[in-house]
Amino acid sequence: MTGQEKLERGYRRVLACYPRSFRSDSEDEILAVLLATAGEGQQRVRLAEAADLIRGALRMRLRPASRPPRAVRGAVRLVCVGAVAQLAAAVTMIVTAASVRAALARQPDISVALRHQALSLLVFRAIGAVVAVGLWLLMAWALSHGRDAARLVFASFFTLITLTSLVALAQHGATYAAADTIASSAVWAIALVTVVLLFMPQSSRYYREAARQAAHS
Repeated sequence: MTGQEKLERGYRRVLACYPRSFRSDSEDEILAVLLATAGEGQQRVRLAEAADLIRGALRMRLRPASRPPRAVRGAVRLVCVGAVAQLAAAVTMIVTAASVRAALARQPDISVALRHQALSLLVFRAIGAVVAVGLWLLMAWALSHGRDAARLVFASFFTLITLTSLVALAQHGATYAAADTIASSAVWAIALVTVVLLFMPQSSRYYREAARQAAHS
């Protein structure tokens, strides 16, 4: 294999990061330009070239096909805010864990079994809050790109947040974990407003149209 062939194969590997429709229309032209501007005797794709091409591929893949309506844009922004709030809630739960355990120990009317149950719930909520940060960000991407299924996933996620918060209140969370309750309530409120925005008529029309376009592409 000649040096030119090695270089061409390297460029094609990097160009594979771009969407298939773009490659079918423009890959040969881009490849010709890259080969024509390559250095004399060059046999490998330079790191700077690869980085520029990959950045362009990422921008193309992450860019929405059409501009979402205001309600959808607001919902996506709220989901990003929710990720930050969820992270703050997770940090709050971890930082206040010792004080919560001490508060539970001072409650004479709580049985040992109930105390262990409450502590287990706190551990579950802290771990879940850390995992949920990634879910918030993933849903922000999916919602901004017209993924209609992401609306249903987020609605289910909101239901889970609601149930978890209700269980915490039933376990007297507002009494012995006030900071955790406040942080979780902020997350719940953000999720509630997001659900309302996602299921407004203009949002539903946008996601239905995006689903039709995806089905015919």
